[in-house]
Parts: sequence; structure tokens; C-alpha cells
Amino acid sequence: MCIRDSSQAISNAFNGGSNSVNYDDTDLSNQLKTVARLISGGLQSKIYLVKLNGFDTHFGQVQSQNDITGDHNDLLTELDQAVSKFMLDISSQGFQDDIVGLTFSEFGRKAKENGNLGTDHGTANIMFLAGTNVKGGHYGENPSLKDISVNENVEFTTDFRRVYASILENWLRLDQVPVLDSKFETFNMFENV
Repeated sequence: MCIRDSSQAISNAFNGGSNSVNYDDTDLSNQLKTVARLISGGLQSKIYLVKLNGFDTHFGQVQSQNDITGDHNDLLTELDQAVSKFMLDISSQGFQDDIVGLTFSEFGRKAKENGNLGTDHGTANIMFLAGTNVKGGHYGENPSLKDISVNENVEFTTDFRRVYASILENWLRLDQVPVLDSKFETFNMFENV
């Protein structure tokens, strides 16, 4: 398919699609609103990528000591509200069993506050999955905060590629090796697939 054909397919899906809920006027909400509309319009993409910037919180992560309000709380609130509206939208349009959402970040955070009411880059992070066919719960081992390394990193306990492998093989029904260049043990994360 050439670029012109792809552009036309996207335009047709957008124009033929709809949204069934009112989204907040945030960047992430607007991106997910568009994705829901493209899905509703019949675009056959298997993967959509949206992003939420701002998690590089070296300072101002919280407003003050012992206070949860601040940039980090605001970002997680935006994420929660945008994903909640998206899931409601696709559910009310009947696509809920066809969608799995995944959050990921290219960097983690250190556990200790850095003196500027923020945290610095670290080695470990979390991922969230959402969808009606996702088996809720926690996958992998909890890291120990008692065993924080000398440089204050929380050591990761699960290779993130196990999550990708699980989605590739158990949700998308694709071979993980061409994508991940290796074979990883998968989690049993999905129902009814």
C-alpha cells in the first residue's frame, strides 16, 4: 500500500468513525479520542501508539515533603482520566473485547528523593495493561525496597520483554522472536483469547 492509499484509509476511517463519550481537553485524551474514532471507523491497524510527556520529574515531582500533589500526581491523573474515557468509549461502541492498552516508559525512576522534590533516572519501572480480556493482578516479582543498590536504584525483577512477548504471542498471535530477537517466557495475562 502506498502512502496515498494509507492516508486515504486513515482519512476514511476517521470520517466514518465516531466517539460515544466526551473526552477531557488534554493532549493524551485527544490522542486516545482519535484512536477510538479510527477503530470505530474500521481502520485495521493492530497497534496504535500515543504518548504522554512530562514524566522526567527531576524536580517538582511533588509540591512539598509529605504531599502527593504535584507534577507526578497531575500526570497520573491525566493518564487515568484519558484511559478511563477511552475504555468507556470503546466499550459503549462494542469494541471492548478487541482492545488491550499498555503503558510503558523508556526509563525508570530512583526511589530516593533527590533534594529538588523530584527523582532521578533509575533502572526499574512498571507497566500497566488495561482491557476486558486482561486478567487483573500483578505479574512478576515485587522488588525489595530494602535491597536498593548503592546508587539508589530499585533493581528490576522482570524483564519488560516478557510482557511484550506475552502480548505478541498470546494477544496478537505473532511469533515474538522476529520482534524481540530472542524467546522469552510469557505470562498468562489474557482471558478468552
